[in-house]
Amino acid sequence: MKITTLTPTRPVPRALGGRLCLAIVNSVLWRRSDSPDDLLGDYPTFVGYLRELGCIDQPDHDALLTSAASRPAEAGAAFDRLIELRESLFRLFSAAAAGDQPAPADLDALNITFGHGVRLLAVQPSPGGYALTWGPAGPGMDWPIWEVAVSAVAVLGSDDLTALKQCPGESCGWLFIDESRGQNRRWCSSRLCGNRDRVKRHYQRTHELPGKDSVSLAQRRP
Repeated sequence: MKITTLTPTRPVPRALGGRLCLAIVNSVLWRRSDSPDDLLGDYPTFVGYLRELGCIDQPDHDALLTSAASRPAEAGAAFDRLIELRESLFRLFSAAAAGDQPAPADLDALNITFGHGVRLLAVQPSPGGYALTWGPAGPGMDWPIWEVAVSAVAVLGSDDLTALKQCPGESCGWLFIDESRGQNRRWCSSRLCGNRDRVKRHYQRTHELPGKDSVSLAQRRP
């Protein structure tokens, strides 16, 4: 089973936020639009998403799916807990990125999930020192959710917090760690929201600003 660490670095692509907890929060695409796209529909899709991220290995992936198939009610309850945590983290990280105080209920949700996992953590020898891993009691199907909580605590309690940003795209809300050299990254992607913003500003300059001699788009249509 994957060793849990309390370091903020996670094997998560930069494009998905750079940290496990942010990749989970960002599993809702175009979150602020009228039709957001949720990539996580049930517990098995959550497990598959973790595998695609590289956050669990194939044996853990297979074991979790086997458990979910044999105990669907338990898997459904675990998935509900994940979604509750995900939405709390979105609001919590959005507040942090804006420099605002989080809602106490969202912080409580993280602390409760983190606390449940911490009770089953144990220090074990590992190559080059010691590491945290799940204890012999067996974490069932909730341990990936606890991994998300551990990642969130690591972000909030490290230098990652000062580099946490949120895409200002009108339909977006993507959260990410700005690891650019000058920490001047603004958008989730310059090719998506960044390009949309450039197109919008160009349109406003050429079609909507008063005093322009340009003909409106509607007038130019045949």
